[in-house]
Amino acid sequence: MTRMRAPHEKNKHFVEWTLFILVAVLSFNGAWIFNGHDTHAFLRDAYDGLGYYQWLPGNLVEHRIDWMYWCYKIAPDRAISLFTLGVACLELPFFLVSQWLTWLFEYPNDGFSPPNAVAMMLSASVYAGAGAVLAFKLARRFSTEESALLAVLVLFASTNLFYYCTREPLMSHVYSFFLIALFCWCGLRVIDGPRPVHVFAFILSGALVVLVRQVNVFTFIFPLWMAVSSPGGLRGMFKNLGGHRLALGLGILAALVPWILQMMYWYHMTGAIYANGYALKGEYFEWDKMVPGLLLFGPRNGWLVYSPLLIVPMIMLFVHAWRKTLPARPILLIVMLTVLIYSAWWCWWMGGSYGHRAMVDLYALMAIPLAWFFRSVFQRSWATRIAIALFLIACIRLNIELMVPWRSGWGDAGWTWPQLMEQIGAIAGGWNP
Repeated sequence: MTRMRAPHEKNKHFVEWTLFILVAVLSFNGAWIFNGHDTHAFLRDAYDGLGYYQWLPGNLVEHRIDWMYWCYKIAPDRAISLFTLGVACLELPFFLVSQWLTWLFEYPNDGFSPPNAVAMMLSASVYAGAGAVLAFKLARRFSTEESALLAVLVLFASTNLFYYCTREPLMSHVYSFFLIALFCWCGLRVIDGPRPVHVFAFILSGALVVLVRQVNVFTFIFPLWMAVSSPGGLRGMFKNLGGHRLALGLGILAALVPWILQMMYWYHMTGAIYANGYALKGEYFEWDKMVPGLLLFGPRNGWLVYSPLLIVPMIMLFVHAWRKTLPARPILLIVMLTVLIYSAWWCWWMGGSYGHRAMVDLYALMAIPLAWFFRSVFQRSWATRIAIALFLIACIRLNIELMVPWRSGWGDAGWTWPQLMEQIGAIAGGWNP
């Protein structure tokens, strides 16, 4: 007999699907507004975004891996990609469909035709929507449904996540946002007692999280900490994983494929199974010159300067870490380690970055403390709620209107507080400088 769903279950999925469609449609619409005027140039002019995408046309269309489109020259006849193929793995289904459309409508088969461009905008939009739903599920687990939903919507609209969903959707950050959300959510389900799909997705997403951006390995702290804090401990978590041997085995095999392909590429290019393209280029960490204060509060892409809303969940993390509320401490530790690591990078401002783009990857976890904040707001007076609503509107307006005139030069050494405040003042005054 087919089990009838309870009304609350139907409503739960209705909210999730509505959130997915809303975020995906807004992301695609924004990407088209910013990039649809020249779909021929969208992929070729994407700079680092091209570096993530280049694996698909480079290998599947032109069959050239020794010298792709956005690489660093290491020999007279070869140049190495600084970017791994992790993002390309997620883009692959959309790319294959776009190649069929390219053939159907007789566009040039070079991997850079308008169908390819539209497919990549759609790809980022779908993963943004899926990441938003997973972030909502994470936040709802530790708060109320209303506060979790509001937290995700506000994060999307008032932080640089929106920028990387729309203006530069080829960058890795939307994909890392989705992967970390999936990994952490499935990690919690594995601790609870998973279904096979949770085990498979947990293993695969964990492998891709690290392949896309190695610093994201810090997110492993979240499921491990939560497992240690659970009644069954780590042993219970591994027991639950082993209870679905087929899903576990398939997950491991699926996780190994992109890593093996990546290591084969590194070995082909350098003779070693691991190669850091940035190190070959002469880029490095300066451990004795960490600048976490500038990374957080500097005018050059300061994380909390361009997304001031995030000051709120950061405060909530410190408060709830003091109260020993799960999962405040593991999230705070992940954020602090990520800030410290990137503050030691020689290019700590992350070059042409809108805000500090490296932190976008962690926003699914930031939805949890932000939901705590909104849960408390719902219990306050109407005067407090109105004041908070005005603050949120200001953050959303600042984010959207600041990203329109933004140029990569805003991250240069010559970019100062007076210049940034001139831009902010123009937004507040309703005029363009």
